[in-house]
Amino acid sequence: MIESAVNLSETINNFENLKKYFIDKVFDNGDVVFYQNEQATDCYYIEQGVVVLQYYDDDLGIMVDLSTHEAGDVIGAISIISNETRSVTAVARTPVKTRCLTQDCIDNISLNDTEAHKEFLALVNNSLIKRFKNNQSLIKNEAVLRTKVPAVDQQIAAAVSAHEEFISWPEEKVDQIIEKISKLIYDKAAELALKTREESGMGVVDHKMLKIKLGSLDVAQSLINKPGNGVLELEANGVEKMTMPVGVVFGMIPITNPVETIVFKTLISLKSRNAIVISSHRKGRNVGDYTVQLIRSVLKEAGAPENLVQTPLLPANRKVTQAYMSHDDISMILATGGPSMVKSAYSSGTPAIGVGKGNAPVWICDDCDVAVAAEKVISSKSFDNGVVCGSENNLLVNQAIVDEFKVHAIQHGAALLTAEEKERLLEIVFSANGRIAPEFIGQSAEDICLAINVVRDYDIKLIVADVAAYDFESPLVREKLAPVLSLVTVNSEREALDHVYEILELEGKGHTAIIHSQNKERINAFSIVAQVSRVLVATAGTQGCIGAENGLNLSWTLGCGTLGGGSVSDNVSYQHLQNTKRIAY
Repeated sequence: MIESAVNLSETINNFENLKKYFIDKVFDNGDVVFYQNEQATDCYYIEQGVVVLQYYDDDLGIMVDLSTHEAGDVIGAISIISNETRSVTAVARTPVKTRCLTQDCIDNISLNDTEAHKEFLALVNNSLIKRFKNNQSLIKNEAVLRTKVPAVDQQIAAAVSAHEEFISWPEEKVDQIIEKISKLIYDKAAELALKTREESGMGVVDHKMLKIKLGSLDVAQSLINKPGNGVLELEANGVEKMTMPVGVVFGMIPITNPVETIVFKTLISLKSRNAIVISSHRKGRNVGDYTVQLIRSVLKEAGAPENLVQTPLLPANRKVTQAYMSHDDISMILATGGPSMVKSAYSSGTPAIGVGKGNAPVWICDDCDVAVAAEKVISSKSFDNGVVCGSENNLLVNQAIVDEFKVHAIQHGAALLTAEEKERLLEIVFSANGRIAPEFIGQSAEDICLAINVVRDYDIKLIVADVAAYDFESPLVREKLAPVLSLVTVNSEREALDHVYEILELEGKGHTAIIHSQNKERINAFSIVAQVSRVLVATAGTQGCIGAENGLNLSWTLGCGTLGGGSVSDNVSYQHLQNTKRIAY
């Protein structure tokens, strides 16, 4: 039984009959008020200071904080009433002044002072009421999570039925559907891009249109004519393999790339003969639902089950999302989005593929084509106002070429901030927790510069702020979903590699790192140090991470492996939504 506490706004002086029995006791910061497992001999009314209740777990050998109590709270009363040993330890977190009631005193007033005993029982009763109230929300949430949701059950049952019907569809007909969906989305790219910008308030319409076009026709072409399901292949001597769909996929969609991620996850689900339920970010729900309507219109026209692709019937919230993720008939979760979303997917009990945070370090080496590197960096990080997770975030420029690089960066539209301008950037654009404030995420460099009073005589596409070497406390060396880059001047290869490692340790581990160099040994050294799933060489991060400018799988779900807290380190494709059956002779 956990020690309880009650907040007494009327103060102890209102307990006229009881207050004369209290004994003053004070504790210094760190003092133990009482210990777990000891027999209860007294309880305490806190007049000043803070006390924390802690529990020691014998199995794990750890002490955990349970609750914090301040002036007006009573601790230790329940063990007195129930005549049990203490279930927790109470520790003073500041200097604490208390009023103490002993067990002997409580026994005495129960026999000899009826009014004082009534006041004591009222004190305990208030304690129980507060404990009950504190636990009510937890009890409610646990009950809700255990209860089936009819709307969710109905929808997933429809998805299971559609999936079972679709399994036997021939590859040619599936490829035709994939092609028709991609062409429709491609033709609607301008409309969808505008709807995305209007609803989310992020990014650039023209850039979103390009992403949608790439994420439709190009993705479709990467899937068509590939073996999708049920093909028997010889894997090794005496071993054949056959792929099988996983079932029903729950696809979580980020606000940064909503339409193209929906289309991508839908196409790879259909290619692998799975059904999918699309869960869009609340700021992209309308454009997400419209995109799914377009996809379903193609399915209907082709005679395929429309319920292969659905969106939740209930309004978007965490409880609804949890109901889908933990449903017995959801076979796989594809989670693309923020850390809390990905963590919830992995903790749902359902197999999941999640994407970690980006924070790509970019080493600009002295042997590269500096002009080309500068152009690629500026065009990549300014694309769609810097919201692509694999885009550049932190430049590490060799000292020998830093001045030349800055000249080229300015020529391509970068604003290199002065010390005073950098301070205004940190004060206005970054919030107290060191993150870019939500209202600046996905906003243009021009708008951000307007907010911090930065003016140049050219159109500003990107903001670059110098950061001192080894200043890993700076908010600028973390992920920035905006057209903002840090720039560290490095004086040696060791210094550059130190920064690559430390920056990724802070954030972005498992995702992407970029190097502009022609030196194979240097590229190898960089690849060894960078703890990521993809190293891009002389490539723009935005296009390179998704496989648009290299031989990587074209994908809008970029696995970060165990380094990034995930299960897959690939650019995810339809093969990740299949099980493999092996026949061994």
